[in-house]
Amino acid sequence: MNARSKTLLTGTGLVAAFALFFAVNVASNQGLRDARLDLTQARLYTLSDGTRNVLKGLQEPITLRFFFSDKLATQAPQIKQYGQRVRELLERYAALSGGKLRLEVIDPEPFSEAEDRAVAAGIQAVSLGQSGQNFYFGLVATNSVDQQESIPFFQAEKEQFLEYDLTKLIYGLNNPKKPSIAIIGSLPLEYGPGGIMAAMRGQAQPYLVLGQVKQFFDAKVLEAPKPEDITDKFDTIVLAHPKDLSDEAQYAIDQFVLKGGRLIAFVDPYSETMAAMPNPMTGQPMPGGDSGSLLPKLFQSWGVDIEPKFVADLSLAQRVQTGRQGAGAIADYIPWLALTEAQMSHDDIITAQITSINVASAGAIKKREGGTTTITPLMQSSKNAMLMDVADLRGDPNPQALAEKFKATGETYTLAARITGPAKTAFPDGPPAPKAADAKDGEKKEAAAPAPQVKESAKPINVVLVADADLLDDRFWVRTQQMFGQSLYVPIAANADFLVNAIDNLSGSGDLIGLRSRGKSQRPFLVIEELRRSADQQYQARERALQKKLDETEKQIAELQSKAGTGGSGSNALVSAEQQAAIEGLRAEILTTRKELRNVQRELNRDIEKLQLGVKFINIGLVPLLAALVAIGLGIAWRRRRFVRSVEG
Repeated sequence: MNARSKTLLTGTGLVAAFALFFAVNVASNQGLRDARLDLTQARLYTLSDGTRNVLKGLQEPITLRFFFSDKLATQAPQIKQYGQRVRELLERYAALSGGKLRLEVIDPEPFSEAEDRAVAAGIQAVSLGQSGQNFYFGLVATNSVDQQESIPFFQAEKEQFLEYDLTKLIYGLNNPKKPSIAIIGSLPLEYGPGGIMAAMRGQAQPYLVLGQVKQFFDAKVLEAPKPEDITDKFDTIVLAHPKDLSDEAQYAIDQFVLKGGRLIAFVDPYSETMAAMPNPMTGQPMPGGDSGSLLPKLFQSWGVDIEPKFVADLSLAQRVQTGRQGAGAIADYIPWLALTEAQMSHDDIITAQITSINVASAGAIKKREGGTTTITPLMQSSKNAMLMDVADLRGDPNPQALAEKFKATGETYTLAARITGPAKTAFPDGPPAPKAADAKDGEKKEAAAPAPQVKESAKPINVVLVADADLLDDRFWVRTQQMFGQSLYVPIAANADFLVNAIDNLSGSGDLIGLRSRGKSQRPFLVIEELRRSADQQYQARERALQKKLDETEKQIAELQSKAGTGGSGSNALVSAEQQAAIEGLRAEILTTRKELRNVQRELNRDIEKLQLGVKFINIGLVPLLAALVAIGLGIAWRRRRFVRSVEG
């Protein structure tokens, strides 16, 4: 083979290789459009099975309009990166929907028709950059009957719930009917603090939490419910202090849950709301208080124990006016707890965005030995807590006396939890026998044959359990203000939000309930942040030491000046010299301390820069270098094989 032939063969091979490369890229772009390799730790770019099932179950077309000010986003790289993530996720949804989702990406430039559409759709505008132009980053979705759902603005702080928010929005448009909710219990949510007697006098003041629930759901309060009232026509059942629930009603709830129904239970070792309820005859609070509503038969069969005591927590105790030790005396009341964001689960959609909840004499939830369910805490106490007897709350409890009994155990107690997993019936011997009156009624008319008993759940149960019913009472989370003769209700805690979130989550499909939080795409360099925090602590410690020296020196100067003002002329020169020496000493101390502070900051920057250089070298230099070494090794091996073949030939 001559040189010309070799050249021709080489050129033909390059053209063929280029054509093959182009063909493979085109084919992969078309045939492998949905193929992805997710190597992130939190599986950020892998949709859950629940989302896939929701998308497969779409029954009508849905239009998604994604408003994103792409050009303005160049001024904020982090927002632009998050916007790209949202867009890619929406494209992924559309690709898996079988054509049911139609995605429109709109850049609402200033003073454009697109901006008018964003404003009309309720997309929230924020000012971005020095120009102060409106920046839009939201989503509007509509179904075939023009029902609309929206996310006014995508907050980066909620990135871990991005998939849940999108899937919930799509699920709601595909299932526009309001979830049906049944509320059962002794707490008079419809009548208010005065109970039914107040309603009879025309003075009913329904609890505000009930109004919140009815705003979003088709809610019905069942008074003295019969077993036949508790059916699967309800998506979710809410128990609000079920103190006097009959065995027949408990059996109906047991079967409801085992068959896949969702339950939210607010039980209580001691309901302060009911204990303060006036006696219908005297109008005064009934002596002896309330006996609690823990429903041990049900929850123990589902693998849960609830302590018949209340959680006292000194760190979270609310400050109350005692009326003792003189008017206006303020003390920590350890049965009433003001839970903060630190006591909430950030991994559960129900509590992730809640920053405060007030509870009163709440019980403690724990897993029962041998239980088959999983107990996931939603709200917990601090470690500065203990369990106390509810007898200490009866009558007129003394905050100081309770505080004297307090001895922290160092244990964290669960106040609310999500219960999931397989469960067995609380009635293994069959349904409870009907009462005599019921039996006579049954003889008079032929009732339908009872449904076969479900002994254990076919699927994991879904229950949210809260060991406090008082948090539904207005007085623990709302303050009333009078303005121009009108009563204004100002929430001081997110108690109602917790209930609405719980109903909203449990009333969705099982696929929606199963969605959990994800990680964030922007992850901090933890080692670098730890180095920076450590150095900052050193810097601040030195800064405080410097300030202390300055204060002491200024005090000395003040004393010297005072002496100078009271002494004679002979002492003035001596004092002035001492004063001048003190000032010079102060200047020397300032210079020395500032130099030390600069050294600390320099060491901080040196350690951080060294670590950053190492990371950059691995990402930018080491990986390409390894790839080049592999390529060189393969080239050498190929040439060696070729040389051996030529020698043998």
